Amino acid sequence: MTGNLADSEFVEAWFRERIEQLLPDEPHTPTEVRVRDVNRMSRGVSRQTWTVDVEMDGRSVRRFAVRRDHEAGSIIASSLVDEFGVYRRLEGTGVPVARVLWFEDDPEWMPNGRPAYVRELVDGDWRLPALDDHSPEGDAERIRLSKEHLDKLALVHGVDWLRQGFDTILRVPDSPAHCALNLMDQCSDQIARYGVEPSPVLAEAMASLRARAPQTCDRVVLCKGTNGLGEEVWRNGRIVAMSDWEMAALADPAYDFAQCQEMIPEIVRDGRRVWGLPEALAYYAERTGTEIGVDRVAYYREFYGLLQFTYTQHVACTVRAMERAPLRFVWTATEVAFRSELRMAKHFAGNLMKEGLA
Repeated sequence: MTGNLADSEFVEAWFRERIEQLLPDEPHTPTEVRVRDVNRMSRGVSRQTWTVDVEMDGRSVRRFAVRRDHEAGSIIASSLVDEFGVYRRLEGTGVPVARVLWFEDDPEWMPNGRPAYVRELVDGDWRLPALDDHSPEGDAERIRLSKEHLDKLALVHGVDWLRQGFDTILRVPDSPAHCALNLMDQCSDQIARYGVEPSPVLAEAMASLRARAPQTCDRVVLCKGTNGLGEEVWRNGRIVAMSDWEMAALADPAYDFAQCQEMIPEIVRDGRRVWGLPEALAYYAERTGTEIGVDRVAYYREFYGLLQFTYTQHVACTVRAMERAPLRFVWTATEVAFRSELRMAKHFAGNLMKEGLA
């Protein structure tokens, strides 16, 4: 049977076919499946996520998520099956993630003929209104939320990635001192495959980044990649699931601090620093015994321009191969690519978005 995710009858038949994998911890396999609702989530750029509300054996409704590439492919170069593999390898590690149930690659059941995977949907929300309270009275809660996020990053970085088999899906640095160069080589190899037009900005940026690659990292850790606000599921002020692992890497923990979104607020009261990156790094060091300097974080923030450029060229390669590419892909291959070059150039040519005064 073939069908699409917008067709609830197809989804119901599909889930009924995989009924033994829906509730693996239940003592009895359900015998009846009724799909009550199917919706596409509006958030997310790299891939599509759909929610499916299912009633089994007439009991309460359970919620699941279906994850797949866009029709044109993925924005990010990492594969859907490797993303599934990250979730699978995190099971039992203590890192809060949604449990993946199965990867669908049977042509008879792939929605719209595209591979997909199904995972449980964790109840919660990505929004944190307390982060918008910049009053002195809100400082304590903003710091608490920041520490909660740092605690969860520490769990990720503490995963025994070799034992969990992450070396089979992620590129392994030769040593901790080679973490930055390993990521650089990965970007370089990918860009070479995409057939990128010559870019003086890229050449200058890569030469500069290679020359200044930090070598003080003392351990290779599993890094999440993009993390922080909008990337995790929160409930009652705690992270209950860490999502969006498309840019996961075996790398320097500073790589994650550089990609942290809004979870390390800068708080200064009466000229006194209350919280910010140095304080967050000190807290992390207390929790993990690993010290990270602000200079290493600054390097990986600069490095993110190269990561951004790399995935825009992955998209550009897709666009060139299509007669009519989706607008999202064209925008990423042009506007986002241009901004990634500006981002890289900023560190050796200044802010090119500002006009010089005559």
